[in-house]
Amino acid sequence: MSRTVTPTPAFIKASKSLPPHRQKAAAWALSKFMRDPILPSLDFRSLAGASGYHIIDPGSGDRIILRRLDDEAFEAVDVGPHDNIYRAWNRR
Repeated sequence: MSRTVTPTPAFIKASKSLPPHRQKAAAWALSKFMRDPILPSLDFRSLAGASGYHIIDPGSGDRIILRRLDDEAFEAVDVGPHDNIYRAWNRR
């Protein structure tokens, strides 16, 4: 069962601030997530304290925040280094 992921303007902006190899890793992770969201390498899980938000690991030390729209659709809302992502999302 595949999923759809729509990048938000904030995700696109955050992605463009990453070095090219990390941008590629994030894009590849989203592609893998759309095909098979339960791949162990993505470590798909709920974002603690943020109902309806989830997180995946694209590798390279980054994290991607996803917002569930329904069972099959997500929005990619943020991407960046592990510590920066958690620090930003724990303040919300």
